[in-house]
Amino acid sequence: MMKDVAEINSELKSAFFENAYSPFVNLDNQMNFVDVNNASIVTLGIKRPDIIGKNLLEIFPHLTGTTRYKSYKEVFKTGIPVGYDQLSFNLNNVEYKWMVRAFKIGDYLGISTRDISSLSRTIDELKDTQDSLKKVNDNLKKSNKELEEFSYVAAHDLRAPLTNLKSLFEMFMKAGPVSEDLSPIVDRMKKVTKVMCDKVRALNHVIAVKSNFNGNHENVVFADVVAKIKASLSEDIINSRAIIEADFSSCPMINYCPVQMESILQNLMSNALKYKHPNRKPIIKIRTKKIDDKIFLTFKDNGLGFDQTVANKIFGLFKRMHTHVEGLGIGLYIIHSIITEKEGKIEVKSQVNKGTEFNIQF
Repeated sequence: MMKDVAEINSELKSAFFENAYSPFVNLDNQMNFVDVNNASIVTLGIKRPDIIGKNLLEIFPHLTGTTRYKSYKEVFKTGIPVGYDQLSFNLNNVEYKWMVRAFKIGDYLGISTRDISSLSRTIDELKDTQDSLKKVNDNLKKSNKELEEFSYVAAHDLRAPLTNLKSLFEMFMKAGPVSEDLSPIVDRMKKVTKVMCDKVRALNHVIAVKSNFNGNHENVVFADVVAKIKASLSEDIINSRAIIEADFSSCPMINYCPVQMESILQNLMSNALKYKHPNRKPIIKIRTKKIDDKIFLTFKDNGLGFDQTVANKIFGLFKRMHTHVEGLGIGLYIIHSIITEKEGKIEVKSQVNKGTEFNIQF
């Protein structure tokens, strides 16, 4: 004989109740246990006969007089369910965290629970980790500030005595001829002093650039910046017979700090002219484009280039790929610092004697 729908539904509910992972219990209007599922028995660590018929307060005496106990009894009267998001429960010296929901089922009170101990511990651990990271971040900020202040003071304070030393050497050289024995030593000391002066000057320039990272932004027209740089480098451009091809039709302007944008393009242009190939005139190509609200700039030359395997080193402070011309190795460091400070990216591709291409995402 086929079972009716009511009987099937009853069996399904019974199977769900008995096989659920979370503890479920049913209480009568006197708050006595009528039924408990297997998960409840496992969690409480007692046998079914030892709990059926017992009062809720007998099993959980800590609920006596609590608001939660009163709210359970109120559910019998109103039929309105109540829930508690995080409750503590100690068992065998282990603290558990639970979510609890009480609701009326016919003439009985149903209470369902969910163990969130692992989740709660994970949240606590994440909070602790977050607090630790905040402390580390605060310490790093403090250390960076101290290093910046130290580098500024060191570079600033060294500049004057080194300049004086350089002047003294010049006065010494003008005072009279130097003996043949001392001449090589004096020349060497003069060169070392110049290098030290140049590096201190470079450090001051780097510090000045970094101190203005939060400069005001405005709409900057790429063509105007390039025109200004071409004017400042006009002698080098004319002497090298450089050809500069610029196409900003896809993206003519950007909202950026004007001084920083000029610094980026000035250093790129200066390097392209400085490290030109001796057997051909420089050809410099500059392009911009906009993709998904992001602005990209490509700067390509046909100069000396360098070995691509050392590409990750060229943005370091005082790093130079070619030493046959004057330079301090700070230009690309400044460019990289400006772009990455604003969460942009810069990549470089190069081939020896073929040229170099910089790709910037602002």
